[in-house]
Parts: sequence; structure tokens; C-alpha cells
Amino acid sequence: MGDLQASLKSVPMARRARSGLGTKADEAGLPPQRSLRVELIIFLALLATFAGVLFKDAIVERSFTLDRYTIASFKTYQYVDGMSAIRISSDNPLAWRCDLRPGLGYSYCGYGILLDVLRHGVGRDFTHYDKAVIDLDYQGPSRQLKLVFKDAHPQYAFPNKGEDAQPAVIQFPVKPGHNRVAINLADAAVETWWAYAHQNIPEGGRPHLANVMAVDIQMGNDPRLGRHDIELRSITLLGNTITPERWYLLLLGSWICVVALYLVYAVLRTGRLHAERQRFLLAEARLLKEARDAAESASQAKSHFLAHMSHELRTPLNAILGYAQLLLSSELKDRDVSAARTIQQSGDHLLSLIGDILDLSRIEAGKLELAPRSTDIRQLIRGVAEMMVLRAPEKGTALRWSIAADVPRCVVVDDVRLRQVLINLLGNAVKFTERGEVRLQVGVVASGAGEVRLRFDIRDTGAGIPADHLRVIFEPFEQAGDHVSRSKGSGLGLSISRRIIEKMGSFIQVESTPVVGSRFWFDLSLPLGDAASLPATEQEDALQMAAPHELDRPFAILPDAPCMEKLHALALAGNMHALRTEATRLMSVEPGLRPFAEVLVGLARNYQSQAVLELIERLKAEAGTP
Repeated sequence: MGDLQASLKSVPMARRARSGLGTKADEAGLPPQRSLRVELIIFLALLATFAGVLFKDAIVERSFTLDRYTIASFKTYQYVDGMSAIRISSDNPLAWRCDLRPGLGYSYCGYGILLDVLRHGVGRDFTHYDKAVIDLDYQGPSRQLKLVFKDAHPQYAFPNKGEDAQPAVIQFPVKPGHNRVAINLADAAVETWWAYAHQNIPEGGRPHLANVMAVDIQMGNDPRLGRHDIELRSITLLGNTITPERWYLLLLGSWICVVALYLVYAVLRTGRLHAERQRFLLAEARLLKEARDAAESASQAKSHFLAHMSHELRTPLNAILGYAQLLLSSELKDRDVSAARTIQQSGDHLLSLIGDILDLSRIEAGKLELAPRSTDIRQLIRGVAEMMVLRAPEKGTALRWSIAADVPRCVVVDDVRLRQVLINLLGNAVKFTERGEVRLQVGVVASGAGEVRLRFDIRDTGAGIPADHLRVIFEPFEQAGDHVSRSKGSGLGLSISRRIIEKMGSFIQVESTPVVGSRFWFDLSLPLGDAASLPATEQEDALQMAAPHELDRPFAILPDAPCMEKLHALALAGNMHALRTEATRLMSVEPGLRPFAEVLVGLARNYQSQAVLELIERLKAEAGTP
């Protein structure tokens, strides 16, 4: 009992070990979820790039406008030759009238906007502009006007050289009415008179526009005498902060940097995730090991507990069964005999239940081992059938069995476990068949060199099992359900049988129809055994199959009606052992009955219960016996 108490104490410890598993697993945690921040940033950068391409002009273009609204920030001036006259409109500072008159060799007039209002020598940088759009109304005889940018630089300031600002001139066409002219600043050229006067011609002939002090509108190179009315609406300079090529190059370079940074980030993140995964796997392996150790400890504790419990229970139970058998062998009243038989049956049931629990424990622990050996399969089936045939009449059920003629006598199989499965399946069939028939059939499905595939088929005409219960009947402690008339049972037989057959490399199949009955069957591929290795008594008990023509031949002498009724009852019950004994007795009592008795013995030895029944019923019908 000391070992039993120790095993009982170890069970809660194993349970506590299992209960701590979830907490440790939670502490270990899973690898962190991937952050989408980087992907979001890349997505936003992609959107920004798309916007940068789509709105390139709005982003990189720059403009500078001179019109009646911005003119207030600057000053205006005008100039003419000695004979001509110019007059500014009092309503609009950008509208003026120029009267070109003859008298000088070159008549001119001009109107200017001074950008350097404070005259500090600081103007506007127009180098980033490449286009000018002039919007004006013109009435007069000329067909050309000039746009002049006056750029100031210390290197131009020479005394006695006249104007020191370098004039960059672009001549553009006009016509009477409204004019909107776009000109390229690249077409600007330095005034010839100024270049000769200052002996300063820019490299490549391109004027400087880095410090524009003023913007003028002048008469063209072919000024025509007369009245010229000009109303300047606006001068707009357009250009790019950077060139389109550089803008796209900037976008490309930005994406190269983004991709490079993302690759670096991905490499670092992959390394970090790999390290985290390794730590997680190590923690998981540790937890799995602890769980496995706890499970093994619990399994060992359970096995130890069951072993001791079975020992502790079997000892008094065997004593109870022994005394029950002693009581049954003594002279008792009918009431006492019934009570003693109840004690014995209950004890047998409890002993069977203990055996089932131990078998299930071994199976779950993976300790179920098969011990195949050469076995007389016909003798095994006959033994099981004759044992079960004694139980069937108690419920008004007929048990019949048959073995096909081509079933070999000797195969290699674990006869103990196969017998256990057949007893379980036949026992269930008898148990759940209140009235009707249970049939066991064994036949050959296929055969080959040194091997045979046998099918074991058990059918009954019981209550049947609904389709939705077929999946659970093989689970431990499960039966068909409340709709089936349940007998005493633990619900372990089918579960154990299924696992034994799976261990043998096959599986139990089932089909059932409520009210009609059920069918359980399985196939086993078994090597052929050596008949010489069977015990001598079994070798001498070789079964001989009656030839088919012997069943139809007439018999000179038949038993009397009471004897035929007895044989018919044994055939109906499927009790081939008792039928063979009775046939042997008939041969010894009446030698003339020997042919008939030999046929019965041959059929009974081959478990051909159906053939025996048909033979007796045919002979009774021929004799006119009801």
C-alpha cells in the first residue's frame, strides 16, 4: 500500500506540472508582429513621387510678374530723344503715349520699371528664368518693340562711358490691338552701341541677367514716326528652380537612397527577427521538453497507479468469484442460486472492466506490443464462436458462423489479441440484438506468395446505429446512445478493438441502418504459418470440408424425429461443438447413421452452421416432419 500511496501523491504533482505549462508559454510569447511603419513610409514616398511627377510644373517652375498690381512696389521712368515727346496716363502708370518726331538721326522713346527702388545697386536675379510673356495693347505704325533688361555690375561702371548698366535686348513683333507674345530669354543680346562703348562683350554673346536693375519697353530697331499708344498689361518671367532633367534625376536619386535604406533596414530587421525566432524556438523547445517530461511523468504515475489498483482490486475480487463458484457448486435454494449467479456475473463484469482499463492504458502509453505466432485460425474462430454461442440463447439470439473453404489453416497472427477483438465485436452484436441473428463470416479477400488477406465480417439484426453516432462509438467510454437498449458495459471494447486492429495494420469498418442491423468488418494481411509448428493435438484435428455433392446425396438411414429436432435446435443456435458431439454419439449408437453423421461432423468442424441448418431442414422437409 505504500507504493500505492506514493503513486497517488505523484498524480497531483504531474497535474500541477501540466497546469504550469500555459503560464510559461505565455511568458515565452510569440515573435513580435511586423511593424508596417516602414512600408507606410515607402507608400507615402511613392505617392509623393507620383505627385512630384504629376505636378512637376507647379513645383519646379518659378515666375516673376510686373503688372498694375505689383508696379506700386517699384518706380517707373521714361526717356525720349530731344525732338519726341512721351506722356504717361494719369489713370494707369503702365499706359503711355509716345510721339516720335523727326529731327535727329535716330528717333526713340522708352518706358522703364526700376527694380532697384533704393538705388543700392541690388536688383533681381533673372538667370533662372528662360521665358518672358508680354501682354500689351498697341496702336501705332511700328511692327516691332524691344524688351530690355538692364543688368548692373561694378565691372561695367566706367566713367564717361554713358550708362553703366548692361542692356540685354530682345526684339518682338507687335500689331495694332491686343498682343500676347512669348519670347525666350536665351535670344537676348547686348546692345551693340553699349558693347562698343564699354568694350565689353559677354562670353558667347550672352548677356548677364544676375543683377537686373530695370526692365524697359522701347521702340524697335525700325522706329516709325507718329503716335504710338502702349498699355502694358503684364510682363511675366517664367523659369524653373531646377531643370526638368535635374528634377527627375533628383527623384531617381531619392528613390535609390530610399531603396538602399530599405535594404539596410530589411537586412537588419531580418537579422533581428531571426534572432528573436531563435530565442522563441529555444523557449518553445524548452517548454515542449518540460511538457513532455510532465506528460511522461503523469503517464508513469497513471500506469503505476492502475497497476497497483488492479492488483488491489483483483485480489478481493478473485476471492469473491471463488466463493461465488463454491456457492454455486453446493446445494442451494433457487433464490440463493440466483443471488450467487448475480454475484458471479457482476464480478466477471468488473474483472473484464479492469482488464479493459488496463488495456486502454497500455495502448495510450504506446506499450501495446503484438506477439504474432503460427496460429490455427480455424481453431481460434471455432473457439470464439462456441464460447459466444452459449451466451446468445440467453437473449433469444441465434449465433451462426462460417469459414470459407479456401481459408488456410495456419497463419501468423497474435492470436490473443485477435481473439480479444472477435469476442468484443461478437459480444457487442449479441448484447445489442434482442431477437434475431448474429453471423460471423471469415473469407479470403486476396492471396499471394506466402500471404493471405482475410476478411472478418460480423453482422447482426439488432437495433442498428444512427449515422451521426457512427463516428463516436470507437471513442473510449462511448456507446451507441440512449436510443439503443444499453446493456452493462464500459464502452471500451470498440475503442480497444479499433486500436488493436490499427496496430495490426488495418482498420475496423462499420455500416449500420437503424432497426435493420449493423455490420462490422476488417481485413488482415497475414503471413502463412507453418502447420508443423502447431501442437500435435491441433494437427490431428485437421478440418475436413464436406464435398458439395455429399450435401445433396440421399441417406439410407436418418435419425428419428426427436433426434432431428435436437440437431435442428443446435444448428439454429449455431452450437457446432454440441452438434458435432451429438453426431459422434449417433455414429456410436447406430452404425447405419454413420454416413449422415460424418457429413454433419465435417460441416461442424468447418463451422458451416448455415450448411448444417439447410441440410437438416431439407431432410426434415423430405421426410415430411414439421
